[in-house]
Amino acid sequence: MKKYLIKIYGCQMNYSDAERTTTILKKHGWSSTAKLETANVVLLFTCSVRQKAEDRVFGELKKLKKWKSKQADRQIGITGCMIRQTSHRDSPEQDKLLKRSSLVDFVWKIENTSQLPKLLGKNTLMLSPKKAQSYFTIPPIPRNTTQVLVPIMTGCDNFCTYCIVPYARGHEISRPEEEILTECRQAVKNGAIEITLLGQNVNSFQKKRGSFAKLLKKIAQIPHLQRVRFISSHPKDFDESVIETMQKFPNIERHLHLPAQHGDDEILQRMNRGYTTTKYLNLIAKFREKLPSASITTDLIVGFPGETDENFQNLLNFYRKAQFDFCFLSKYSPRIGTPAAIFPNQISLKKKAERWHILNKLVISTTHQKYLKLKNKTFDILVEKHYEGICRGRSSESFLVKFHGQSNLVGKIVHVKITHPRDVELFGKINSDTFT
Repeated sequence: MKKYLIKIYGCQMNYSDAERTTTILKKHGWSSTAKLETANVVLLFTCSVRQKAEDRVFGELKKLKKWKSKQADRQIGITGCMIRQTSHRDSPEQDKLLKRSSLVDFVWKIENTSQLPKLLGKNTLMLSPKKAQSYFTIPPIPRNTTQVLVPIMTGCDNFCTYCIVPYARGHEISRPEEEILTECRQAVKNGAIEITLLGQNVNSFQKKRGSFAKLLKKIAQIPHLQRVRFISSHPKDFDESVIETMQKFPNIERHLHLPAQHGDDEILQRMNRGYTTTKYLNLIAKFREKLPSASITTDLIVGFPGETDENFQNLLNFYRKAQFDFCFLSKYSPRIGTPAAIFPNQISLKKKAERWHILNKLVISTTHQKYLKLKNKTFDILVEKHYEGICRGRSSESFLVKFHGQSNLVGKIVHVKITHPRDVELFGKINSDTFT
C-alpha cells in the first residue's frame, strides 16, 4: 500500500482542507504515515499571506531533496494559497510553482481535490472543474475528533489591497446551510465537543445580513455540543445580530477575533478595509456592553506603504483605546499581484522592525495588565495538549492556560484556577473534583 505524508503551513482552513484530502487518498487505497522515509508522496498545504510563509515552503523543499533522490517514484505535491492552476509536469499549461522548483511533481487548487488521484497517477486527462466533485461535499476525516473544523465558505470578495487571498482562493462561495448543519451534527455524533466554523469572512455568509447569526444559532442548538467558535470576522460585515446570538447561547465562545489591521483612517482607506477607527471602536464597545466578560483579539499590520510617523502614532493610540486582550502583529509583506505591492513610499525593513517592536511592547504590557486581573478566577479549560506533565488548553474566552495534569485529560473540559498570570501566558491549578 502506498503511503502519503502531509505537512501543513498557515491557517486553520489548510488543516480543514487536509482532512478532505485525506478522505480522497484513503478512498483510493493510500495510507498515511508520519515517517518521511516510508512515504511515497509528500503533500504540502501552503500559505502565501506573507513572504516568510512562502520561504518556509521553499526551505522544506530543500530538505526534501535528499529524500526524493533516493527513489525515482517518490513525488511532491503542493496545494494551498501558493497555487493558481492545477497542473503537473506533463500539463500543457503549468502553474508558476512548477517552473520555480524542479522538485515539485504536481500542484492542485484545493477545489480540485477530487482530481488528486489522477495527479498522483500522472494522468494528463484531467477532469474539468465543472465535472470535479465539489470538495466541500467530500466528507472530512478529522485529525482531532474532539475539536472539529467546519468550513462554511471559501474565497473572499473584499480585495484588501495588501491581501493575496482573493487571488489564491477565488471569489467567495458559501456552502448550503443544511450541508453545514449535517456535517456539524455528524461531528458531534462522532465525539466532537467543540466546533470551529471557518471562512475568510464568516460574517458575509450567503451575502445576506443576519445569515451568519441564524446559522450560528442553529449550530449552537445541536445537542451535546459544548463549544462553538468562528473565525475570521470582518469589521465591515460584523453586525449586532451575531452579538445577540452569542449572548443568548452560552456554548458560543466568549471571544471575538476581529482583525482591525490598522488604527489610522487614512491607512485603512488605502487598505480598502471599508470602515473607520470610530466605527470599529463603537462596534467593540457594543460587544463589550452585551458580553462584558468576553475577550477581544485582533490582527494588526505595521509598515504599510506610506505609513508616516503620524499614522503609526494613531495606530498606537487606537490600540490603547481598544484595550485588546491580545494582538497578532505582523510587518507588512508585499504580495506580488496585489495593489499595495506597487504603492509608492514602501517602508524600509529597518523602520518596519522598529515600529513592530514599539507596538509589540504595548501589546505585551496591555495583555499583562489584563491577565493580572484574571488571578484567582476559575475557567472551563478544554485540554488540547499534554507534554511532560503539563496540560495546555483554552477557555471559552480563548485564554491559553497551562497547568500540571495527566495525559488522559486531553479532550476533556476541566475547571482551572489561574494562579500565575505572566506577560502573555496564564498558569493555573486544576480543580480535580469539578469536571464538566
